[in-house]
Amino acid sequence: MNGSGRKFGLFLILILGLGFAGWLACAGASQEPVISRAYVGHATDADMKGFIRQYPAAAGTRLDDCRTCHRGGVPGTDTEREYSPCGYCHLRAFPNARYTTGVPKDYEATLNAYGLDYKKAGRAFVAFAAIDGRDSDGDGKPNGIEIADLRNPGDPASRPGQPLAPTIVLGWDEIRKLPVQSQFLLMNKTTQRRDEYVTYKGVRVIDLLSAAKIYLTGVTGITVYAPDGYSNDYSLEDINTPFPKGVYYDGPLSFGDSDLALLERPAALPPGVKDGKRISGRPWLLLAYEREGLPLDPAAYEKATGKLVGEGPYRLIKPQRELLGDPTKPGRPDRSVNAKKYGDGWDYSDKIDHNAGAGARGACVIRINPMPEGYEEYDWKNGWPLIGEKKVVIFGRGVR
Repeated sequence: MNGSGRKFGLFLILILGLGFAGWLACAGASQEPVISRAYVGHATDADMKGFIRQYPAAAGTRLDDCRTCHRGGVPGTDTEREYSPCGYCHLRAFPNARYTTGVPKDYEATLNAYGLDYKKAGRAFVAFAAIDGRDSDGDGKPNGIEIADLRNPGDPASRPGQPLAPTIVLGWDEIRKLPVQSQFLLMNKTTQRRDEYVTYKGVRVIDLLSAAKIYLTGVTGITVYAPDGYSNDYSLEDINTPFPKGVYYDGPLSFGDSDLALLERPAALPPGVKDGKRISGRPWLLLAYEREGLPLDPAAYEKATGKLVGEGPYRLIKPQRELLGDPTKPGRPDRSVNAKKYGDGWDYSDKIDHNAGAGARGACVIRINPMPEGYEEYDWKNGWPLIGEKKVVIFGRGVR
């Protein structure tokens, strides 16, 4: 993954001097540099170096992160999907034409209460000491007390004394040792021009949860988060039961005239796959780590477009449900919602399960629902550190 395409692309902002960013990045203690959880290449960040110098115990922890000073978009009031402070802040340097409301008007608007107090106190090393006794987020606890307890001083929902949600962390080697599931299926896209049949390999979500000793009694489903905070929900039925067998379509519309084409040509067809016939094997809700026999490209933030690119190291794959629940009408390809209408039976239909959008790319955090009361949730708004570490964090109901 090259630097230009990574979520870490915001380093350029500081270099160009585009205003207050307060980026919490490659940190340094008073003498020795410390690698940040969030930005491994941003070694010149004086703000975080000062923060770690004031609070050396925070180095490498959840506070060694942009969320300490920055906020993300607020669902319902701010920009759609930009829940991560990273994506929200990037909108200042890399505007996204898709967003017309909720875009931060300046860099100060990307700061949380603690970040604002730090800026007002002079944005220098001495500013951290000056606001140590202040209660920036109004939760009744001074900043210094919150930081000592590794709570976010700019977030009123993060308070000392409130237990953190227990987590289970599974790494690349652990996940690869679990039973392997390979499935050839249709990934039907809503807005992109062509759908595609793909072979994904990974581990069934039900096996992943079993390995983590998560029992499904009382569980209503799961929420799976991408590294930028975007999420998809999956029901208990999605986890517990296989999906319908798909059908492979390989007619003249698939690969003929470019304007009529519905599909990308599959990289390879598994044995026995034939046009118009059911695909053998029942697909499952899958945490995939390979596509067509190769590891998934790591998810990254494309700064020029504001889009998440890449799929991995893990992608949550949700197969298609049958059309209107009718087993005689399995999910099939159709054209993009933006494509020209030809009236040949293959135009876009809102009755078809467009399952590609339901697959969380860069899946790195899984919440088991319902979330137990009284706990502070895991920091799902910024999962980028987990991408490079190839880790999946599980928290929520049943996690001890």
